[in-house]
Parts: sequence; structure tokens; C-alpha cells
Amino acid sequence: MDVVFLISAFLENQYPPPDRPEIAFAGRSNVGKSSLMNVLVNRKNLARTSSRPGRTQSINFFTVGNQLYLVDLPGYGYAKVPIKVKKSWQHMVETYLRERSNLRAVIVILDIRRDPTAGDMQLFKWLKHYG
Repeated sequence: MDVVFLISAFLENQYPPPDRPEIAFAGRSNVGKSSLMNVLVNRKNLARTSSRPGRTQSINFFTVGNQLYLVDLPGYGYAKVPIKVKKSWQHMVETYLRERSNLRAVIVILDIRRDPTAGDMQLFKWLKHYG
């Protein structure tokens, strides 16, 4: 499988063109979104990972051949960053999820060792509302 990192985007005008379907990975900080992407494409270090919550701070796009984009979203919840930074991540992710016309699926990753958090429930409601 030919999977390549494309871009880390902080703003909509940095996104790649919406010329193929996208599948996004969402979940709280440090739940394993990047690790799951690496396992799915059988590439150990494609999406950068860390044991420190908040490693992914931008929207990371990966191409799967010429067929689709995989998108690694910043997490929500615990991360050792200022509140202002967390709010900017939230705005960035909400804008992406609401406006991206070629988004076909959002895979929400949960930690099965814990009950869903308020952030998880908020994401579910948000996704249901915006479809």
C-alpha cells in the first residue's frame, strides 16, 4: 500500500484539494489515533506518535495512492498545553469536520479501559448533528 505523508495543516487554505474521499481519525489526546493509522497501513512511523498527550497539533493528511486521504486530527481533553492552544485545536477540528466536502467517514477512537468522557460524548453529539 503506497501511503505517504502529505501535509500538516493549521488553516483551511493549507488543506489538499478535495479531489478524493477522506477518512478522519478522531478521539481524545493520547488515545492512539496515530498509532492505529500506523498499524492499518503497516508503517511503524508514518504518523508521528508520542507517550505525551497533545503530540498531534495540526491536521495531518496522508495520501493512500491516488484513491483517498487519511486524516489524523488533534485530540481533545488532556494535553499539557495552554487553554488558548486547546481552543484553537477545537476550532480547527470543528471547522474541518463541518466544512470538508469530501469527508466520508470519521473513525472515533475510544479507550476501552475507561468510560466515555464528556469530550467523547460531545464529539458523538456533534457528529450526529452535522452528519
